[in-house]
Amino acid sequence: MNLDPRPHYSNAEKHAFYESAAKRFKAELRLRGGTAAVHIENKNDEVFWWKVLHDAYPQGKFRFISGSRSIGGNMTSGCTQCLQYRDFLDRNFWIAIDSDYRYLSEEPNIDAKHFILQTYTYSFENHFCYWKNCQRVTDASNQAAEAYEENSPEAELLQQMQEKLSEPEDTAVEDFDFNEEEEPKTDTEDLDETTMSRHDTRFDWKYFLETYSRQVYPLLVWQLYLREVSPDAFPQATFHRLITLPVGAHSAENNGLSVLRVLKTRCHKFLSHLKRSYPDADNTWFEARCNAMGVRRDNCYLFVRGHQLYDMVVRIGARIQRKFEKEMLKELCFDEYEEIRKIKEDVLSIVAPKK
Repeated sequence: MNLDPRPHYSNAEKHAFYESAAKRFKAELRLRGGTAAVHIENKNDEVFWWKVLHDAYPQGKFRFISGSRSIGGNMTSGCTQCLQYRDFLDRNFWIAIDSDYRYLSEEPNIDAKHFILQTYTYSFENHFCYWKNCQRVTDASNQAAEAYEENSPEAELLQQMQEKLSEPEDTAVEDFDFNEEEEPKTDTEDLDETTMSRHDTRFDWKYFLETYSRQVYPLLVWQLYLREVSPDAFPQATFHRLITLPVGAHSAENNGLSVLRVLKTRCHKFLSHLKRSYPDADNTWFEARCNAMGVRRDNCYLFVRGHQLYDMVVRIGARIQRKFEKEMLKELCFDEYEEIRKIKEDVLSIVAPKK
């Protein structure tokens, strides 16, 4: 007896349903006029994609679709819903998604040739956390920050991001205690206050995020490597918990020294655990592959889960500048780093293909 009340649809039924929906989006675009309809993951992705598309193609008029009906009839959002339309995309209808690990895992056909835009970083939040953007806000902290107009896109994004930060974290199946004290060996990077003192005149986001990256980098490579060869060995939820860091009242002092020390201890401890558990593992080939795709020891903060990174950055930033988060969401550092340049190139390859 089948007790599952949920309807089951054949692949042909799903194909027909989403093909019909795609045709409707394209028809609406023709009626309203515009460059393209773009299905994004969620409403709070719209500010990022609007800024990116406007910078890449200022004359374009884009209609964003932040959610659509599933075949079951429910309003649905998220990457999975976006990808339901991948067979029906063209120059008038695109999707724009967070890369997560798709880019680094080289998932096929996630590219502009198939009318799919991606962040190239883990998610759009990583772009707002780019160090030059954070530094811009911090260096301007003595200037009065203008509040957003009520109901502006940035104000809505700020509210949605704050609600997202209050959501409970995923729990890891693996019960590793990151907080048990274990002194790192001397070959790890020195984080004592003498070393940090030369930066104490202002918060140096470049130093903080590059140091954060160098601590996390070996574990990111391990996590991506084991994801392919033994997925249960290092669950993604465990990695997310590792980089969920405590931010207290003094976390902005000495360029985040207290936060970096916690991270250093956690990373050293778990890296030692992995090396003991898998003594014959060789991830050097995978590290080389990551390097070729732009993941370096000083920038891997762009490739960790954006939720954890964003939470840490805005909490530290709020200790420096009360309106740090509002100001951070105002701008992006276009043309400053490879990952955002790739998005611009993708947009232009669709709207203005080279002959």
